[in-house]
Amino acid sequence: MVISEESWLTMATYYTGAILATIVEAGYEDDPRVDRCFQWLLSMRQDDGGWSIPMITHKFDRETQYKLQTEFLPPVEPDRTKPFSHNWTGMVLRAFAAHPIYGHSEDARLAADLLKSRFFQPDAYASLKDARYWIRFEYPFWWNNLVSAMDIMVKMEVSAIDPHMKKAINWLVEHQQSDGLWKVNYYSTDPEKSTPQTLDRKLWISLVICRILKDIQVKIA
Repeated sequence: MVISEESWLTMATYYTGAILATIVEAGYEDDPRVDRCFQWLLSMRQDDGGWSIPMITHKFDRETQYKLQTEFLPPVEPDRTKPFSHNWTGMVLRAFAAHPIYGHSEDARLAADLLKSRFFQPDAYASLKDARYWIRFEYPFWWNNLVSAMDIMVKMEVSAIDPHMKKAINWLVEHQQSDGLWKVNYYSTDPEKSTPQTLDRKLWISLVICRILKDIQVKIA
């Protein structure tokens, strides 16, 4: 499937945020094109201050959705009266958390408050709606989950005594395994696979969680 530039604007708030985070971390935070991306993301917020995917804020039939994603049609503006999605807000916020200025803006703070208010809750939209997606981890980060969201909170210096933060911290501490590592997937009840790939992912996820907990302890101290 070929996605047109217009279709990208119909869907791409979350992809833009995730990719922009990498660009900022690579040292391009002062590039004017990066600033334009941040300004575009800010212009695409819902009325509540978070983000969604413009297309899913409307009730399009399957045929219309397919056309919007494959044909050169005008971009769809979001219905801004609809609620934010924590899944897509979490992906967008990674870019803000990585930036030394935008990460401390009032707009980013508001979005961070929205994101942590949804910890362990189902999303407002059908895509990745189940609350258990919060506890399915991956690294490098892509889809929103508890670990990627907590990484954002630490970078944005959100208070660890916030009740939502304390709940997340307690969950991470309580679910550390006896070998010191964390599982990749707490979503499934199936036994975890014992493969080199799974172990590698567990090691990376565990390293990220340890860094999060260490940074939180430093800030509390």
